[in-house]
Amino acid sequence: MASANATAEFPPGFAEESRAHWVLIPVIVFTSVCPPLVAIRTWARHTTSGLGFEDFVILGAQAFALATDIMFITMVQHGFGHHLAILAPPDREHALRTFWLAQMTYKVSLQLTKIALLMFYMRIFRHITWFKKVSIATIAFLIIYLVTTCVTSIMQCTPVAKAWDADLDGTCIQVAKFFIFNGTVALATDIIVLMLPLPLIWGLQLPLGQKLALIPVFGLGIFVVVVSTLRLYALIARPQTDTTYDLSSTLWTIIELNLAIMCASLPSVRVLLVRLFPSVFKNSSRYRGSEPRSGGRVSGAAVIGGSGSWGSRSGGSSNNGGWSRVDSAVDNHVSLSAITSSKVRRDETSSEEIMLERKGGIQKTVQYDVEFGIANGVPQVAKREYQY
Repeated sequence: MASANATAEFPPGFAEESRAHWVLIPVIVFTSVCPPLVAIRTWARHTTSGLGFEDFVILGAQAFALATDIMFITMVQHGFGHHLAILAPPDREHALRTFWLAQMTYKVSLQLTKIALLMFYMRIFRHITWFKKVSIATIAFLIIYLVTTCVTSIMQCTPVAKAWDADLDGTCIQVAKFFIFNGTVALATDIIVLMLPLPLIWGLQLPLGQKLALIPVFGLGIFVVVVSTLRLYALIARPQTDTTYDLSSTLWTIIELNLAIMCASLPSVRVLLVRLFPSVFKNSSRYRGSEPRSGGRVSGAAVIGGSGSWGSRSGGSSNNGGWSRVDSAVDNHVSLSAITSSKVRRDETSSEEIMLERKGGIQKTVQYDVEFGIANGVPQVAKREYQY
C-alpha cells in the first residue's frame, strides 16, 4: 500500500492510523469457527435425520459468508482500515470495488441464514397452520427484499464503476441512507425471526424453568438482534464518510453475519453431541411432587416430537423409572402438565397414546427428573420418576 500524497499534508500520525484489526480479528476468529461448525451441523443432520433443503440453504449461506470474509482480508491488504485520503489510487480502487462486491455477498448470506432458521422452525411446528403461513410469508418477503436490495446495491451508481472510482462522471444514490434503510430492515426481520416461535414455546405446559431452557433453542437469534442493533446505531451515529477507516458498522456486519450462521447451526450440532455424549451434554431440571394414584406404577414420561437418542424404552408400566414416549405432543397440543398419573401404551402404527387414569387411592410421593434436549432437530422433554 502506497500513500496517495506526501505525509506532510496530514496531521502527525494520520497516515499511520489503522483499524485493520477491527476487520482481521473477527474475520480470523469466525473463519476458524463457522465453516467447521456448519460441517459438523451437516454431518449431524445427515447421520440423524438426513439432509433437507434447509441444510443446503445454510451451506449456501456459509459459502457466501466465507467469500465475504475473504474479501475483507483482501481489502485490508489494499489499505482497508487506513484513511481513504492516504491510499494510492490503485489500492483505493481495489479496496472500494471489493467493498462494493462484499455488500452483495453479505446480503445473500444473511438472508439465506434467516430463511434456513425459518425452515427449521417450520419443520418443528409443521402442523401449526398459522405459524407455517407466517413463516412462508416471511420467507417470501426475505427473497423479494434480497433481490431488490442486491439490484439496488449493484446499481447504486451510474455508471456502476463510480461506486469505487469517484473521479468518474455520474451520479450515486445516497449510500449512507441506503445503508441505514438496509440496517433497519435487517433488524426488523431479525426480531421477527426471533419472536415467531416464542408463543409456541411459552404455550407448552411445562414448568417455568424448562420453558426458559427451551427458549434459547429457538431464540438464539437474540444475539444477532443485539449485534444488528449496534450495527444500525453505528450507521446512524457515524456515517461512513471515510469509507476505509470508519469501520464501526463493518465490524458489526462481520459479527452479525457469522453469528447468525452459528445460531442456525448450534441446535443441530447439539443433537449430535447429546447422542455421542449423553451424560455430558444434557440440561436437566428437577422438581418434586406428589400425586394420587391407585395400584400399579406410573410411567411418567413425555417426549415432544419424534424419536430421539435418549437410550430409552417404551412400554406400559415401568418398575424403575424407565422412559416412555409421547410423539408429537406439540403438534397435537398435548398438555404435559396434565400427565399426573398415566400409563403409556405403544401403538406400532401410530403415535404413542396417553391414557390418563383418574382413580382414587393411596397417596404416594414421587420424585421426577425432567430432562430436555433436541433429537433430530426437535425439542424433546422427558420425565423420569423415582418412587419412595
